[in-house]
Amino acid sequence: MPALSSEAFVLLRHPLTESSWIVTLFTREEGVVRAVAKGARRTTSPFRGALEPLSRVRVEVVLKEGRELGTLRSAELLEGSLDLHGRWPEAAVLMGMGETLERALPAHAAEEESYRLLGAVLAGLRAGAPPLLAWVYFSAWLLRLHGVFPRPEGCVTCGAQGYPLLLDLGAGEWRCPRCQRQRPAEGRALTGPMASLLEAVFRSPLASLARREFPQEALSALSGMVYWALAAYLGRPLATWPALESLGGAAGP
Repeated sequence: MPALSSEAFVLLRHPLTESSWIVTLFTREEGVVRAVAKGARRTTSPFRGALEPLSRVRVEVVLKEGRELGTLRSAELLEGSLDLHGRWPEAAVLMGMGETLERALPAHAAEEESYRLLGAVLAGLRAGAPPLLAWVYFSAWLLRLHGVFPRPEGCVTCGAQGYPLLLDLGAGEWRCPRCQRQRPAEGRALTGPMASLLEAVFRSPLASLARREFPQEALSALSGMVYWALAAYLGRPLATWPALESLGGAAGP
């Protein structure tokens, strides 16, 4: 099989040997790909500095049919991530996004919209977006792209407008409290201030929201709601959630 040549984000890396990494790459052309970066942990490695999590790189990966791991042939750094890793709140968001994408996305399936979402969140963080807002933006959009967290447009059962609305996670639908009580699935309440924030998230690039002020209570509550939905979608909680909880009052699930 010919080598894959693609732009990519480094999602995660794990030690394989004293000198090599296993890297998880979110490639633009092939989706999530895992590969061995031989010798990458050596100080003289040509990969040095290019494989920091959430760095954007151009890679060549040799893939062999029937094997889970490819071999990383080259990695050219296009945009590093050390500027964000050097600030703790932003670093927590990077950790959460890397783990989420590795677990949420299927291997070898291109996802252009998710790829552009990741780039937009990184750009938003660099533009000064609050880390908690960046996490909510990433999570809400990723869930929406995968059909789990639709835009709230009233109760799907009776058509009632207004808030609160409850998210029926199993159905991926919003319902008013009266209609949701008729279903076995538990709902989470979306209040008016949370809905206004979510509308801004779904309407605007994160970078353009960097200077806007949102009610902290609504932001914290929406963080809890999207994390509840995300953990259910992934099948278990994120290992990085304790770090994400530190983002200015993020509410737990």
